[in-house]
Amino acid sequence: MRPASFLLFPLMLAACSGGPVEEAVDPVEDATLAEPSHIITPTDFASLTFGGTVQGPLGPEVEASLIVDETALGDIASRVQCPDGVDPCDPETAEEGTIYTYIHEVRPGFDGPNDPPFPMPEQVQPVESASSFGLSFPAHGFTGVAGYSVYDAEDVLADGFNASISCADGRITWSFPEESGWSTGETITFFWQSTQPPTGPEGEYRFVADGLEATGPGPMPSEGGEIAAVCE
Repeated sequence: MRPASFLLFPLMLAACSGGPVEEAVDPVEDATLAEPSHIITPTDFASLTFGGTVQGPLGPEVEASLIVDETALGDIASRVQCPDGVDPCDPETAEEGTIYTYIHEVRPGFDGPNDPPFPMPEQVQPVESASSFGLSFPAHGFTGVAGYSVYDAEDVLADGFNASISCADGRITWSFPEESGWSTGETITFFWQSTQPPTGPEGEYRFVADGLEATGPGPMPSEGGEIAAVCE
């Protein structure tokens, strides 16, 4: 089980020494969405390399519950990391142009220990089919690069199903067909990249499963920076 700690809280990665550096990665195949103008071609999380993690008052990670009506529908653990070669990852000293990767591990129908002051629901509801995960706030500084762990998806989803990613009004959403079978206890790692460092765990993340919508806290980028045109 992940340690409970608290965070103040990569396609294109920036290295603090010498400015932004592009690093080629392989996009995930077969992403499909109803609105082509809002499609984000997924990047495989395994293709990314990282430096240090942003450290907050209680540590490098935000542990919280995804809650609906005082019941946990899932668990979310989030962190923000710098590009490879940048360690420690300190937004106060990072060079301009640094790309921050926001990472979220989401597990339906499960609820591990939370960081204070986040509430710990007494009940956890099993999940038969999770259908989406996303941001409830504008992804300030979003570079257009987002994805998930293909290894996770292949391990937990039914054959032939992948996540699709869309972005509208600055909000990123990962979607799954109901038949994909993402269910209780099955973790998938999601990520997105921003030019903006985290300001703290004030961001609200949405999780939809079995017709219910739960929310939970996580790192939110500071305001500023352009949001990728795909989100318009």
